[in-house]
Amino acid sequence: MATRFDYPIVYENQTDEIHTSRWRLQGIRTRADSANTDNGWLWMVATESDDTVTVSIYKDAACAAGNKVAGGTVDVSGVDSDPAKCTLTATNDSGISGCFYIEAWVDDPAAAVPILVTLCVDDDLKAEYVNLDDLPDTVCDPTYGMARYCAAATEKILLLVSQLYAEEIGGSGAPEHRQLISASRGYPAYRRIAAPDQLRDAAVHWALMLAFGSCHERHADTMYSQLRDYHDTMRKEAISSWSLAINTDPDVDDDADRQKSVGMARVNRI
Repeated sequence: MATRFDYPIVYENQTDEIHTSRWRLQGIRTRADSANTDNGWLWMVATESDDTVTVSIYKDAACAAGNKVAGGTVDVSGVDSDPAKCTLTATNDSGISGCFYIEAWVDDPAAAVPILVTLCVDDDLKAEYVNLDDLPDTVCDPTYGMARYCAAATEKILLLVSQLYAEEIGGSGAPEHRQLISASRGYPAYRRIAAPDQLRDAAVHWALMLAFGSCHERHADTMYSQLRDYHDTMRKEAISSWSLAINTDPDVDDDADRQKSVGMARVNRI
C-alpha cells in the first residue's frame, strides 16, 4: 500500500531561486528491487515561462530523461500574495505522485535541487535485521517494502529535531499544520541539517521498533516484543549521541557552520 511521505528535506536556494513548502509524496518504494528513488533521494528541476513553472522530478542527480519519476506545472503569477500549489503526477510508470506549494519564485534553479524523501530505506534496515522479507506482507510490503515505517521514522525524527534544535533549525519547535495555507512557511528550516546521514541510525532503529511493535499481538513476551525493545533502546542511544552539523545559511554557503550537541540526558535506574 502506498504511503505518504510528508517530511522531505528540500535543499533549495530560497533566497535567489525557489522557496517551496508542504511537500507530500506518495508511491515511494523503499524496497531495493523496486526502488524509485536513489536511496531515498530525488532531484527537482524547475523552469519558468510566461508565469508557468514546469517541475520535473528525477531519481538520479544527472536528471536523465528515462529517470524522470514525476512532473507538474503551476501558475506562479500570484505567488507573491498566495502560495501556488503544484500537483505532481507519475511518469515512466514510477508510481510517484504528490504535491507541494511554491511560496516564492525568483529564478530558475541553477542546478537540480536535491530532495531527501526518507532518512532510511530497506537496505539500511537490513544492515540491522537481514530477514525483512520473512516479515508478514502487511509489514514488509512485496512492492513498497518498509516504506510505511521509513516514512513514520523520518517524520518522528524530524519533528524531534525541530524540538531539540529549535534555535538552530528555526521556528517554535514544530511545523505549522500543512492545511493552513494562509501563512508563508519558512521554518523549521530542515535544509540547515548539513549532514542528514547523522540521523540515519536513529531512523533505522525507530523504523524497526515500529515494525516489530506492529507484529507483537500477545500479552506475553515474544520474539517481536524483544526485538522491539532492543531497537527502542538502540534508538534512544542513537538520539542521545546526536551532535548535528548545522548550516546556518544554506542559501549562500554549502558547508556546515557549527555543530550542536543534542543536549539531552538519559537517566538509567540502578
